[in-house]
Amino acid sequence: MQLVCANSHLLAQSPAREIAFLSDIHLQDVYADLHSEDFKGVNNPRTGKFATIRTMKSQLNSTRLFNENYFAFIAALEDLKKKGIQLVVLPGDFTDDGQPMNVLALQKILDQYAKEAGMRFFLTTGNHDPVKPFGGVAGKSDFLGVDGSAQTIAGSVELYNSPSAAISDQVNYWGYSEITQALAAHGFFPSEKDIFWAHPFQELNYDNYNFDQAQASSKLENRVFPAGDSGLFIPDASYVVEPVDGIWLLALDGNVYTHSGNKTDGNWKGSSVGFNQAAIHKKHQLDWIKKVSDEAEKRGKTLISFSHYPLVEFHDGASDEMKSLFGSRKFQLERVPSTQTSELYAKAGIKIHFAGHMHINDTGLFQDQTTNTMYNIQVPSLAAFPPAYKTLKTTNPSQFEIETISLTEVDHMNEFFDLYRMEHRWLLEKQDPGIWDSTILASKDYLEYTRNHLLELTKSRFIPSDWPENLVSLLTAMSNDELIAWSKMTAEEGTLFLDEILKSFDLTNKESASIIDDFYLLKNGDEIGKKLIPEERINFYEELLETISQKSESNETSLNTQLLQFFGIFNKLFHSLPSDHFSIDLKNNTIKKIQD
Repeated sequence: MQLVCANSHLLAQSPAREIAFLSDIHLQDVYADLHSEDFKGVNNPRTGKFATIRTMKSQLNSTRLFNENYFAFIAALEDLKKKGIQLVVLPGDFTDDGQPMNVLALQKILDQYAKEAGMRFFLTTGNHDPVKPFGGVAGKSDFLGVDGSAQTIAGSVELYNSPSAAISDQVNYWGYSEITQALAAHGFFPSEKDIFWAHPFQELNYDNYNFDQAQASSKLENRVFPAGDSGLFIPDASYVVEPVDGIWLLALDGNVYTHSGNKTDGNWKGSSVGFNQAAIHKKHQLDWIKKVSDEAEKRGKTLISFSHYPLVEFHDGASDEMKSLFGSRKFQLERVPSTQTSELYAKAGIKIHFAGHMHINDTGLFQDQTTNTMYNIQVPSLAAFPPAYKTLKTTNPSQFEIETISLTEVDHMNEFFDLYRMEHRWLLEKQDPGIWDSTILASKDYLEYTRNHLLELTKSRFIPSDWPENLVSLLTAMSNDELIAWSKMTAEEGTLFLDEILKSFDLTNKESASIIDDFYLLKNGDEIGKKLIPEERINFYEELLETISQKSESNETSLNTQLLQFFGIFNKLFHSLPSDHFSIDLKNNTIKKIQD
């Protein structure tokens, strides 16, 4: 693989097809009709409407927003409308847990933009839609109540032991049948507008394609496979579609569910691991992918794969080091595709794959021992930092230009801020230990809002749950000069030096270090996050990392070794493949950063 830079667009000389990828929207209807006598929402004086939103406390303890992302989704669609981009892919988690109120809200929005802007939407399922293959009773205990407290809403009185719970069937889980039928016009089933459409359980018969036959075959009961040895069958919503001449979109349903008991008891367990599990439980997909990729190559089609789940390691090659330092169950590392998994899907013929799930911006590359190469493009979430979507332009099956569009200005972003202030006052009065930092409400735009969300999440959740305490203390206590001095010491000198620093440091200090904050900017935002790090810190990191790269790690378990491991990880995140605006040439096997 060759990495080079380009000063002009690779595809500027010829007309290109353009596709947008909007992932992990986690849409929740913020003004839903709950059809409930117990609770109709919180009156929002700004709009005169009743808001059905989650608490800010809940948002700041989650890796995603629940409320403002509704407006971010609309902003992204408006941006696409202005740009005239009409092919739009949603790689899963398009709703927040697949409840009727959220699926129907998404349906309304997609139908509107399809009608008014001529957009075509192509969806695949994520682990939040559906949560269980056949649905079930569900609820949430963190909606915002009328006085600022948390309001429980459930589909059944038995679900929560709470006399104040509101009952609404709009928060139950929908399964594959209900979700795909509601969104039938958006990829899950064939459309007369498509040139070709097929699913894994039918023959690929391109020359004799017939829409009526495809439609009859596409019924969900024809698209099922056995769930282990349970004797039960569950749907696979995968499909391949040719919406415009020459472009094949391969939608892979990577959801995996296991079951114990009988089907009627609803005892299904979902997996968010992705293709490490799908490669085992959905082996039929691999055979089908090979057939699709062979057919696409034979016919000169541009094959673009997408799924909710990544197919390549997404920490710039640092995942093994992260497991060693932090532990294999931290940082969602169990979701990292293994080398064996990547090899299976690359061998099946996937060369360029768009994924979500991780809420990060990243480009990953896998090459096996033969000629197989696969690029994994991580699409950020619209509900987290960095809030962005990606576009792909292509003129032929081997050349692609990919651009990441950040959402900075989002209309109505502060629509619920007065309601959050009411919540904050309630928490203050109750002396609730979960009270949050209200300075987030001073965010000037959506990009800053999501960054502040990440900063708060880092301090309150990530550091306490994922990080060794002494490592946090060192990164908090050490000055830049001390880090540079340490980087030039021997292992023995470094260990003694770090021990002395810890002795004089107040371990009760819970403030996060700027280095840790920068680490998350890089891990989650890649090039987008790097642009937000001040230039003087960038220069400091370049000097520090250059010195550390000349040091060798010791096998000893010590603070010195931990710090070396951390900066080894940091170095890989700091020097990553292009992820903001770049081109990929599969024929010449090059990836080029495009200088805007």
